[in-house]
Amino acid sequence: MKRLLATTILALALLLCAGHAEAQLAFDGEQIADAKLLAAAKAEGSINMFGTRPSESIGPVLDQFKKDTGLNLEYTRFPSNKVFERVNAEFAAGKLEADYIDLTDLTLLGEWVKMGVLAKYKVPDHDRIDPAIKHPDGMWYYIARPSMMMAINTSEIAEADAPKSWRESLDPKWKGKIGMQSIEVGGSAFSAQAFLRLKVVADAWQRLAAEEPRLYPSVAALTTDLVRGRVGLAYIDASSVATQIQAGAPLKIILPSEGLVGFGVFGGISVKAPHPNAAKLWMNYVTSKRGSALMSLSGAYGTHPDAPPPVAAGVALPKPDKVWTIPLAEWEKVSGPWTEEWQKIVAVKK
Repeated sequence: MKRLLATTILALALLLCAGHAEAQLAFDGEQIADAKLLAAAKAEGSINMFGTRPSESIGPVLDQFKKDTGLNLEYTRFPSNKVFERVNAEFAAGKLEADYIDLTDLTLLGEWVKMGVLAKYKVPDHDRIDPAIKHPDGMWYYIARPSMMMAINTSEIAEADAPKSWRESLDPKWKGKIGMQSIEVGGSAFSAQAFLRLKVVADAWQRLAAEEPRLYPSVAALTTDLVRGRVGLAYIDASSVATQIQAGAPLKIILPSEGLVGFGVFGGISVKAPHPNAAKLWMNYVTSKRGSALMSLSGAYGTHPDAPPPVAAGVALPKPDKVWTIPLAEWEKVSGPWTEEWQKIVAVKK
C-alpha cells in the first residue's frame, strides 16, 4: 500500500511538472513567457498590430510567433508617418484599435511618449538590452534595426557597372535611374539622407537633385518599381531586396564601401491595448534571442544582444558596430530643418 501511494505521488508530481513545463513558453533554455502570462494571452486569443515593417520582411517572425503561441494576429502595415497619423486620430477619439504599434522616427515616438500613448513594460531581458535601443521604462524597444544600402536591377544595370560606393551613386551618369523614399516618409529615409550629407560629401543633396531621382511614399512602391525596372538603382533596406531576390527577381545587393546606414523600428504596447497580455507576449517574443534570430533572417539586426548578425539573400551583413546610426540627440536637433531643406533642394517639381 505504501509503495502504491509513493508511486501515485511520484506520478502526480511528474504530471504536474510536465504540465508546468508545457504551460510556459521557452526555447533552448530561454523563457519567453511564464505560465500566467501565456494563459492570459491565450485567453485573449489574438493581437492587433500597426507596424511599419513590410509584411514580407516581418512575415517570418509573425508566422513563427503564431505557431509558437497559437495566437491569431492581424498586422496592418503603413509608412511611419501614416501610422503616426492613424494612431493619433484613434487615440484622441478614445478608440485606438491596436495592441502593438511601431514607428521608424524617434521624434514621432517621443510625441507618443509625451501624449501617453505607450504603456510601460519591461521585457524579461530589459536589463541586458543596450540602453541606446530601449526606453528606460520599457515604453519602446528597437524591435528591429534594418539597414539601408543600395540595390540594382541587373536587367537594367550590369553588375560590373554598378556603383561601389554611395559617392559613386551621386555621379551624373545615374541621372533618371535612381529611386528612393522621400525624406519625410520615416526614419529609414531620413537616416539615409543624413548619412549622405554627414559621412559621404557635404553637397550630397545638391548632387542628388541634379540626378532627378524618382521619389516614393513607401518602400513597397519603391521595391515594386525596382523589380519592374522602372528604376535601375535604389537606396533601399536589405530586407525588402532579400525577399524579392528569393522570389526570383533580378536584383543585386550592393554593400557600399562607406558602410551601411542603420535605422530603428521602435515598437511598444498601446496604453489602451484591447489585448494587453497578448501584446506583452509579443514584446517578450520579438526582443528574445529566438525572436531576434528570426528577425535577422530578413536582413535586420535584432534586439537581443546574443542574436546573430543578419544575412540578406545569402549576403552576410557586417556586425552591428559597423553600421552607422545617426545619434539620437542630433536626430532630434536637425530632423525638422533638414527635412525642410532637403525638400527644397531635392523634392522640387520636375
